Amino acid sequence: PAVASAPASHKNLLRFWWQTEAFSGEYDVVQCEAGMPSAECVQVITSRFKVSDMLFCQEFDDKECTNRTGPGINLIFASGHCHAPSCISMELYNADTGELICRQEPVVGTGSGQPFDEEGYIAIPPCLFGPASEGLVPPTLLSWDTNMLSIKRNNNTYTHYGEMAMWQMRGVHV
Repeated sequence: PAVASAPASHKNLLRFWWQTEAFSGEYDVVQCEAGMPSAECVQVITSRFKVSDMLFCQEFDDKECTNRTGPGINLIFASGHCHAPSCISMELYNADTGELICRQEPVVGTGSGQPFDEEGYIAIPPCLFGPASEGLVPPTLLSWDTNMLSIKRNNNTYTHYGEMAMWQMRGVHV
């Protein structure tokens, strides 16, 4: 908490969430045409929405959650949720400016001995925002009316059932 000699060392992060798959929770990746090379087998889904659509206050008894006054939010954490082995990428854009806010691609572990780099283990590192002095990209202010675009790409060499394309995010109410 804040004290007379110093500001608080942390801020309350609100939960923001969006399902690119139109709130179905899961969707099916349909197999590409027979004979098509695997590298060309890509199924794409997209979703357009506003920042205000990402705030689900029914899950909270928090006045800050329901208070959409002020300029908007600073996004601190963004992580797309998708399933291996078909997930190629997830991208989140500010549709008003064209700015790419977050792009995630699965990374296959090499067994280097470093934490989270186990051989064959697939990780999808999140996008983190914060002070440049800590090596992070500074957060961008997103107003409540900012139009967003989510793009999800899957390899569809084979049919894949139960795929997801959710954005799980945390941000600071500004």
